[in-house]
Amino acid sequence: MNNKQKLLTATAITGTVVSASAFTLFDYAICRRKKQPDVRKKEKWKPYLDYVLKEQEWLKEHQEQELKEIKSKDGLTLRAAYIPREDAKGTIICMHGYHSTNNIEFVPEVRFLWNLGYNVLLPWQRSHGKSEGRYITYGVKERHDLKRWILYTNRHLGAKNKDIFLCGISMGCATTLMAAGLDLPDNVKGIIADCGFTSPWDIIKHVAKDRFHLPPFPLMYMVNLVSEIIAGFGLKEVSIPEIMKRNKIPVLFIHGDADNYVPMWMTIKNYEACAAPKELYIVPGAGHALAFSKDMEEGKRRIKDFINKYKTI
Repeated sequence: MNNKQKLLTATAITGTVVSASAFTLFDYAICRRKKQPDVRKKEKWKPYLDYVLKEQEWLKEHQEQELKEIKSKDGLTLRAAYIPREDAKGTIICMHGYHSTNNIEFVPEVRFLWNLGYNVLLPWQRSHGKSEGRYITYGVKERHDLKRWILYTNRHLGAKNKDIFLCGISMGCATTLMAAGLDLPDNVKGIIADCGFTSPWDIIKHVAKDRFHLPPFPLMYMVNLVSEIIAGFGLKEVSIPEIMKRNKIPVLFIHGDADNYVPMWMTIKNYEACAAPKELYIVPGAGHALAFSKDMEEGKRRIKDFINKYKTI
């Protein structure tokens, strides 16, 4: 075998390895998982498990039995649990995170939010739980889903003349911040943004390098191509810092400084770019999506003060 043949062979092998790695990462990062998450099997929740299980029971008892439904822009049936209350000041819409569900991440704070005087709407994001979908798009398509939930809340849940606050954790945080770049109704008064990333590209690149020790080049470009062709979105399609530069909705940014999944610098970057009124709350020792659970009293105070500052009712 001459040098030219060796080079061609090496190139072919490299291309095959990169392509296989790209499809594997695409499947891991973007495709829906069949198995539903169980909080009892998640190591990070063990210190808070008794409380979470108790709050899950409260959620079951207080949510309406009939789920709320909308159709997404691309025809998926999306569903949400709803916890109404009499004489509500408005509605808080809570968006859960990646490969999670609305009765894990938001359960520690859902009763608190409800006790503030608000209805609480808990959608399952596309490709999660009781909502349809095959691919997770890291907020790119989910932001349009959230806008539809906001319009549904105004039209069917009596919120048209009342305040709406958006609350998101992890990918749900990215969904809410990306939605701020859309033309939202004027009664969306604030966003509580917990441990969100800066873009799909940034977070997948970080996870591929940190967890799987995979180099970003040329792998990420191949994953992006696969995502565009199969899932219909690009990993660089939306940048949250760019949206924040034009944002007019007040934001409370939250992040734990022990978060090993979404690096804290991503929230700092989103915060620094935000042109709207903003606050930053860093929780010492809190891991990913655990900021509220780590320090509930301070979390309650920060969220309550933020909502009171921007509410109109």
